[in-house]
Amino acid sequence: MLGNVSAATKFHMQNNGVAGITGGKIGIPENAKSALTTQNDIYEYWQQKMETDSLQQNQGKSCPVFLRKAILPTGLIAAGLVTMAVPKQTVLSKYRIHDTMHGWNPNFHTTADNYLQYAPAVITLGLSAAGLKGRNDLLNQSLILAKAELLMSVVVQGIKRTSKVERPYGPVYTSFPSGHTAQAFLSATFLAKEYGHISPWISVGAYTTAIGVGVLRMMNNKHWISDVLAGAGIGILSVEFVYLTHQHRWGKKNNLVFAPTLYHKGGGVSLAMTF
Repeated sequence: MLGNVSAATKFHMQNNGVAGITGGKIGIPENAKSALTTQNDIYEYWQQKMETDSLQQNQGKSCPVFLRKAILPTGLIAAGLVTMAVPKQTVLSKYRIHDTMHGWNPNFHTTADNYLQYAPAVITLGLSAAGLKGRNDLLNQSLILAKAELLMSVVVQGIKRTSKVERPYGPVYTSFPSGHTAQAFLSATFLAKEYGHISPWISVGAYTTAIGVGVLRMMNNKHWISDVLAGAGIGILSVEFVYLTHQHRWGKKNNLVFAPTLYHKGGGVSLAMTF
């Protein structure tokens, strides 16, 4: 029991390596050490210890989990590369697919894809701000989205600059992969992860919107099918990676504890706050 008390006291004094202490002492020698703490302290210490142990045990499983989640988006990227590699006259060629789709309506043009790409992400944050409980609170949702956006942007722009694929409409060499489609599938995956548990139709609606963005990019003569497939895979992978690595949850309330304290020649009350 004394070991638990000592560990719990140290937990409040040095939680996460940073602690702030304020307190008042009534007739207590400055060099005296505390001998008592509250049952609450012990409970919270062991609760956090078990959470930490659980996290350490699951860290070894992170790679297989990510590999499973990476199967679909990696397959999409691979499919995009296949449409680039096959001969132009084959059915799976990006040129053949483009000619077919663009041939339906050569004069088609819309700007809807510029806005729809963000719709699922905006809906996610809006639902959270309105008080609908998702997988994370609004602060952590915002952090996850920001990290996913940064990762996706770096990957997409990096590939665009190195691949230098010409766009369907002319000599602009930033076609592969599609940034609009990557953004749309990032947003859709974000919405599905936060609120897909409420109803499967939320995920269906999110991914239908994302697919629509990809189709519009091709019908607008902005991208090849290869760009759209690769962009979809990158968008999904970016979100999956961030959720897997977002272990720390921000926004926890400060923990304020009043603890009765006894010393060799006196006693008092200590006030401890961890932050």
